[in-house]
Amino acid sequence: MIFEKTTTQYATFEWRYDSDGKVWTQAQVHTTLVAKTPYSIIANEYGQISSTLAAAGLYSLVGCPRAVAVAADIIWFQIGGYITSMVTAALSMAVGEAMDVNTSAVADNAADYTGAAAEFAVATAVSTTSTTQDAMLIPRQIVST
Repeated sequence: MIFEKTTTQYATFEWRYDSDGKVWTQAQVHTTLVAKTPYSIIANEYGQISSTLAAAGLYSLVGCPRAVAVAADIIWFQIGGYITSMVTAALSMAVGEAMDVNTSAVADNAADYTGAAAEFAVATAVSTTSTTQDAMLIPRQIVST
């Protein structure tokens, strides 16, 4: 898989699949991004572009860049599969609990993953007020609450 900046002007809508089960999508970077931090991925005139986590009622993919990226780069975001140390607010998670986007932030759904509209990840490790989470990202468009 190629993770370097591309020379194309537009980000592709194509998803890429790694042999380890990770799923990636390409997007143009909207500002300097922090590695392994969730961002919304939406469409605009340049194809897909990253943005801050979506406000209530908006549809988007949720993806994490593998490394720090700067504005105008076109990079790959992980949107599916196992991720370690995903950056979040301080959450206390039980294995199997869902993470969703609630008021523009990652939140603990405090219940098992059910596929509800805002859920994008499942906790794979217990955490207590931790700002990093191990999770299984679910590659699908969500609507934030």
